[in-house]
Amino acid sequence: MGLREPMNVVVLGGGPAGLCAAWNLVQDGHQVTVLEKQPVCGGMSITFERGGHRYDLGPHNIHSRRKSVINFLKSVLGDDLVKHDFRAEIYFQGKRIQYPFAGVDVLAAINPLTAASCALSFAWTRARSLFIPSFRDDGRYETWVVNRFGKRFYDMFFGPYSEKVWGIPPRELSDIVAKKRVSVASLSEIVHAVIFKKQRFHPENPRLVDNYYPRKGVGVICDFFVEGIKKGGGRILNSAEVESLDMRQGRVTTVSYRREEATERIEVTSPAGSERGYVLSTIPVNDLVRKLDGDVPAPVKAAAAELDFTAEVLLYLDLKKPDACGVPLLYFSDWEFPFNRVYDIGIFSRDMVPENRNSLCIEITCTKGDDTWRMSDAELAERCLRPLERHGLLHGGDISGCHTRRLEHAYPRFRFGYENRLKLLFGFLENQSNLISFGRQGLFSYANVDDAIWMGFEVAKHLGYQKRFPLSMDELLPDYIST
Repeated sequence: MGLREPMNVVVLGGGPAGLCAAWNLVQDGHQVTVLEKQPVCGGMSITFERGGHRYDLGPHNIHSRRKSVINFLKSVLGDDLVKHDFRAEIYFQGKRIQYPFAGVDVLAAINPLTAASCALSFAWTRARSLFIPSFRDDGRYETWVVNRFGKRFYDMFFGPYSEKVWGIPPRELSDIVAKKRVSVASLSEIVHAVIFKKQRFHPENPRLVDNYYPRKGVGVICDFFVEGIKKGGGRILNSAEVESLDMRQGRVTTVSYRREEATERIEVTSPAGSERGYVLSTIPVNDLVRKLDGDVPAPVKAAAAELDFTAEVLLYLDLKKPDACGVPLLYFSDWEFPFNRVYDIGIFSRDMVPENRNSLCIEITCTKGDDTWRMSDAELAERCLRPLERHGLLHGGDISGCHTRRLEHAYPRFRFGYENRLKLLFGFLENQSNLISFGRQGLFSYANVDDAIWMGFEVAKHLGYQKRFPLSMDELLPDYIST
């Protein structure tokens, strides 16, 4: 393709997707500015230190289906990227069983009478959904799961767990959540796994793929990109919050941001003054639309207003002992536990914790500004510790300290009908010739850090020849969400 005219590229958001794209473009000689509203880059893929401990913002098990991403991480991290035997369990009906469900463990966790009632419920709901049109799949999470597992098993597990994770009743969720995240397709598949000792492949089942983790935490990946961007002459402006994007005739002309109490502007042109300038956005796509200053149709604005994210409080418990959960991740479905899962940091990597010590990260879904979001660290610790102590899983005397981090945009809320809203948003954004929205929040997707890195490569690759071979959102979306 030959040398390209250098472009002025503004990247909104310094998470792994934005940083990866910026790093690639800097290597190609483009003039790149990254605007990140936080004091440090990394988004939800940072690693921070406190009292000799290192912490990620929740677990970041790397299990990409794309060999190219793993090979890239191996090339830049070397021996610091460690392949590990990843296991997860769920505390279900007072027992710890493999998760995602393997089959026999599920049946062993419930008594024979309950198992029989689950079987009858499954048979009834399955027959009902096949022969009565009004009970067939209707695009909602609850209906999809009930039709495949029965109402009894749904009430025991999927209903309460899903409401804890997403913070809304499952009836309000799209069935895309089930299709993409439930690693077994039905109760009959669980029985099949018991009989034939074989599990169907699913990308969300870490037992069926290779798993990796950086020794010093996931933050080293973004640190690599940051260092490379700066060495290559790119600019990274931290504590810089985007205020608006001016649009004229189907392109973004100016980005305004606030930093150190002052508003500054970047003209989106090439260094030579032509219009060959681009904006790559990884900020939440609904926020991006709200910040567009130009002719944005009212239905597009309305669709953006109807998209929202869960928030999350991460409660970190430092322990006086090295052993805690026994597995990297322990999930909790019952309402008795006010949290979704516990991440054992020391099992992910002993280099993250001091010798003979450990730390746990407890994930609690909420909505920004609600009672959980505003609760003090001590109150949260007491609330979470009580059920753990009751079940003999942890004791207060094991804890040497606690602290929290709060995430405003933890997971997209895939409400029923969200696909149509996204179609509207991306249909509008694709008509802006120099604006691309991508990444976990920019696509309103459930993408892992390895997915974000892949997106960064793809966007940077396509940017240089967009007019001859434009990047289609349809090529990015299906792996994470379906529109």
